[in-house]
Amino acid sequence: MKVEMTYWLDEIGGKIERTGIDLKPFGYRMAPVTQWEMLIADEDISVERGKPVILRIKPIDIPENTMVGPLSIMRHALGIVQDVVECGIPGKVEDEKCIDRVLFIPVEDGEIKKDDLVGVLKVFYIKTGILTRLFGLNPPKVEIKRDITEANITWRDNGNVYRKRVKIDALGYTRSHIGVWETLIADEDVTVRKGDIVRIKIREINLPPSTVVVPLSIMRNAYGTVLDVIELGEPKRVEDEKRIQQAIFLAIEDGKIEKGDLIGVINVYYVGLTEVKSVIEDKKPERARIVYRSGEGVIKKEVTIEPFGYKRSSVAKWGVLIADERKEVRYGEPTVVRVKKVEIPPNTIIYPLHIMRHAYGTVVDVFCDCAPWKVEEGGDIRKVVFLPVMDGEVREGEMLGVLNFYSVELSPIGKVKQWLSSWLDEMGKTFDEPDWPVW
Repeated sequence: MKVEMTYWLDEIGGKIERTGIDLKPFGYRMAPVTQWEMLIADEDISVERGKPVILRIKPIDIPENTMVGPLSIMRHALGIVQDVVECGIPGKVEDEKCIDRVLFIPVEDGEIKKDDLVGVLKVFYIKTGILTRLFGLNPPKVEIKRDITEANITWRDNGNVYRKRVKIDALGYTRSHIGVWETLIADEDVTVRKGDIVRIKIREINLPPSTVVVPLSIMRNAYGTVLDVIELGEPKRVEDEKRIQQAIFLAIEDGKIEKGDLIGVINVYYVGLTEVKSVIEDKKPERARIVYRSGEGVIKKEVTIEPFGYKRSSVAKWGVLIADERKEVRYGEPTVVRVKKVEIPPNTIIYPLHIMRHAYGTVVDVFCDCAPWKVEEGGDIRKVVFLPVMDGEVREGEMLGVLNFYSVELSPIGKVKQWLSSWLDEMGKTFDEPDWPVW
């Protein structure tokens, strides 16, 4: 498949270059461990709510054969890291990479200070191959490095921003590939306008220790998409229990979010750190109101959401998001762009492949003008939400982004508990081994 890549040739905001590339149907197998890298501001910068900025960070060198993604749950008092920017031309996952900037989305006005921790980057180690041979691939061997660094952690309380200098042990974790879904249900009425980035109070979610979260892609509300979730107060570690009280919502059109509306879903994954323990709580069905657009306009429908979890495959493939129209984009205004049809098979979840793939912005979500389909059903993607970082033009045939496709086995919570118990037993033995991959 031939597509056009659009990138900054020398410096962000400098000269635009376009080049044709040939993409082949490749996939990968993941190693069972993930490394953390700290995203630390390397400049002072004033930010304004809802206006994305490209922020300079202390450079991070990423090894070859890796993918990256931001660690969710807002890590800075003023906003979130939505994506990262590679030094120079975006490379392939097989190449070594240098990250020296991030796309930061402010949810409050204020000033980011040099040495502030603005986010955390997850580094996934993979081995690539053609699709017909993925199951024959062995996972790559990985040695997780232990790196202690200093940075300022920040949080807000009663409108005030607090900073504390801390030492951060940047290690990593083992992945279980076992997760559950948590629904994000509005607990207040909020009127939104296109382009607004707002905090929305949600029904509180308790996250067990040793869990990480990732928003479930495919927009779940007609008026916009959830970018991240928030725990109030001082940021906590992955190994701590957490309570999520708010979601960060990007509106793509004017409307009203009402108490009881479903605004999004998060994947909650169980992970192992130096001490392996975790518990899946019993969950009850929840009532919520799904809000979606169809030919009849915006439809609101009461539904019952059953508690479910899943086991994700360690083998995955990529799908490419290619613009199917020419469209002007303006800085900070989320834009719906039509893309060439991408089919999502049944029992598949998708995530964006991070590192910004287009010079003018990043894809924050995908959707269709229909009722949200269930994971077990699959569906077609014909549109994306594109967040521009500057004025420009998206051209037909340009690559806007890349998606990761993971097959999942769905099950009620009882079976998921059994999967987790077996994984905990395996991890307990692994941590007892003298060659646990840490140096």
